[in-house]
Amino acid sequence: MGSGLDGRPALAPLEAARAHVQPADARRAFAGDPCRSPAAAWRLGAAGRRPRRPRGLVAGPLEGLRVVELAEGIAGPYCAQELADAGASVVKVEKPGGDRTRGWGSRARGDVGVSFLQLNRGKRGVALDPGGEEGVEVLRRLIGDADIVIADAGWSADAGLQYESLGDLNPQLVYCRFSQYGDRGPWADQPPHGELAAQLAADGTGSLGTIGEPPVRMATDIASMYAAVYSVMSICAGIYARDESGGQRIDVSLFGSVLAMRSTLWVALSNPDEWWGFHLDSYIKPPDTGYHCKDGAIYFSLARTPPEQRDDLYRELGMEWVKDDPLFEIVNVDTGGGGGRYSHIARPGWERALANFTTEEAMEITWRYGGWAFPKNDYDALVNEPQAQHVEVFETVDQPGVGALRQVAPPWDFEGTPAAIQGPAPLLGEHNAAVLAEAGYSEAEIARLGDEGVLAG
Repeated sequence: MGSGLDGRPALAPLEAARAHVQPADARRAFAGDPCRSPAAAWRLGAAGRRPRRPRGLVAGPLEGLRVVELAEGIAGPYCAQELADAGASVVKVEKPGGDRTRGWGSRARGDVGVSFLQLNRGKRGVALDPGGEEGVEVLRRLIGDADIVIADAGWSADAGLQYESLGDLNPQLVYCRFSQYGDRGPWADQPPHGELAAQLAADGTGSLGTIGEPPVRMATDIASMYAAVYSVMSICAGIYARDESGGQRIDVSLFGSVLAMRSTLWVALSNPDEWWGFHLDSYIKPPDTGYHCKDGAIYFSLARTPPEQRDDLYRELGMEWVKDDPLFEIVNVDTGGGGGRYSHIARPGWERALANFTTEEAMEITWRYGGWAFPKNDYDALVNEPQAQHVEVFETVDQPGVGALRQVAPPWDFEGTPAAIQGPAPLLGEHNAAVLAEAGYSEAEIARLGDEGVLAG
């Protein structure tokens, strides 16, 4: 057995899964203020892992690229946030009232929504009124020096800054436009109806909920988040291609992003006469709430467990009766328990046996006989999960006016040019003077624009 992170023997998978418990004093400190976090909750020693490089030590892979963000909500800001994490210089432009996510959900000190702080970290902020000529002129100057523009369809249209009007200004510009349904077709001119509408329109909710009842909304903003991820890929491709073809417009829709997410399912319907079902089977099963034990529930599978080991597991769980129940073995044979098309039929048999064991006991037995088993992690468990700590899923950002804020780190881990959180989210209009000075405005001009209400913040 190898050494663990603190020099002790490395934990087996089950032992690692158990190691969720945070010291009581740290848990109490965190429970009192969701925006602050004890560093010990996720910092580990250096032994046994390759740590992320400190911020600013090595340039990110997109260093040198300049981005202007004309977007709010989730899709455009998350796209720009990922580019910023990868080293691009992002200027977020907000209207005088600010991005609507400043008022969303849980509030940090300073009365700003924590969603805004996560989505807009590492950016510089400009706030201006795009409704007048001078506000539009400021934007044109910023865009003239940019490599990338990220724009909500409505935001850019209101300011008269569609791609077609910018080609002469910046022929190398890669312009990514977000819309709800796409840039053509009968829905193209519909106003954005929000996340749920995008999920429903593309059947993103089709396999959720209870059979025979209306579908339920996906708990995460999948349409917006997937649109952001697809846009990052398309922007990087556009930057790569522009040396040969110049700049171009990219259109990304929330509707199309949900469809793409479900593409491995939809392809199964391309020939309905030969449809054998989807490779994912949740559409024919009730919601999976885990397998209930004495003190909770676990998820498990024995799909790769040899038959002789499975027999030993049956014996240890007191399930020898399955030998006399051919139906149980038939519906269970290709799943080995949790997961599989017919596992819900076998569930009562499993739960009768598991009712005699705690979750830890049931997981230990499952691992011992070649299966896998995990409890359902929640936020507290994930923060203290050794695997999440090992790959540094969470990082802290010192947000002015808020303090230490725990955020989800970039999901990439580059070896030579690492992605990293570049800094906190901007205050409204925080960088007006610095950004406009870089665009060629004098101090007197910047002051005048502020006095006349063109700039805000």
